Amino acid sequence: MNEAFRLLFDQVKSGVVWVQRDGVVRYANKAAVQMTPVMLGQVMMDPVADRTVKAAGQGMLKLPFHFELTTQEAHPDSIRAAVIGAPVGNDLMVVLNNVSEERWYSQALENLIGYIEAEMAHPIEALAQKLPKIAQIVQQQGATGELAALVEDASNLSLKLGKLRDLVSVFGESAIQRDERILLSDLLRRAVGEVMPMARGRNITLSANGLSDELPAVYGSAHWLSKAMSEYLEQSVRSAQSGDLIELSIQAVGTRVMVRARNQGLFVSQHERRGAFVPFGVGDSAKPGEARQGIGLALSQRILEQHGGCVRIEDEFDSVDFVLELPAGAPSTQDAQLSVEQAHRYARDMSELLTRSMSRRAKGSEATPPAAVKAP
Repeated sequence: MNEAFRLLFDQVKSGVVWVQRDGVVRYANKAAVQMTPVMLGQVMMDPVADRTVKAAGQGMLKLPFHFELTTQEAHPDSIRAAVIGAPVGNDLMVVLNNVSEERWYSQALENLIGYIEAEMAHPIEALAQKLPKIAQIVQQQGATGELAALVEDASNLSLKLGKLRDLVSVFGESAIQRDERILLSDLLRRAVGEVMPMARGRNITLSANGLSDELPAVYGSAHWLSKAMSEYLEQSVRSAQSGDLIELSIQAVGTRVMVRARNQGLFVSQHERRGAFVPFGVGDSAKPGEARQGIGLALSQRILEQHGGCVRIEDEFDSVDFVLELPAGAPSTQDAQLSVEQAHRYARDMSELLTRSMSRRAKGSEATPPAAVKAP
């Protein structure tokens, strides 16, 4: 066997067994030995694996061929296996993955989500409600030192726990769609106010344009869409560098409304882009000693998906855009019974959208430039 292949397969997590077409094992990496008994120069000891490999070697199976094994233990694990052609020559390879291990981690995550929902959600909410009053009392008494620092630390912890609770909520079973009528300009103004302290602390300037109340309304949960907007803006601020300018704008395109946070001159690598959508930056997205990225865009993405929208990162020639997109004019679902007033309001919103769209086509399909509004 080629030494380069040996070095490569020694590094992979999956089990790899290189066999001749008569089923004799030529090589097995450490992961494979832990999943199924093998010996060099012998056929595979597991009878299912042995029969499958020999059948493949005789041309009786169409490759790749998938099958399952179990480990030789008192409490066996399930192994998902596949027979494929070797990268060189006429030999075969058996690739093994421990399915039970994957299921264990999946079950552990489900248990964690259930525990947070059942045991932690209420205490987290209670702490968030009490802290502002406690902070006010401490400030009125002029307390300094450890007590003031403790209240500040508790407030920061409460904020992070609240985000964890929100993430668990939107990834749970219950749907969060609502039929509230919402102006995105109001949501964006509120979100700008929430992230402004972070922006000032990092010397980031936010400039808002096009926050006009004449823009079409969106429908959904004002509570959750507000959180999605804040997380979206927070990530755009996190990605910026000191002294950067982030230009915010809202634009209606057909039956969609897009919020755009543009950073001139910013470069976001594919690695950073993937990490932005991973909760807590878990995995290979953070180097030792670096700060984690918090919830990231995972919370915003999940909320928007449940409202028929999305959030994404786009590259322009000389800038990077964080884009939040939502359907406008009517609810994405019509499950709830509508009052006469609501039905008229939805019809009016859709009529305005169609009128705006037809007017834009008549003028050459370009949208009217938005008016500038100073960020709070």
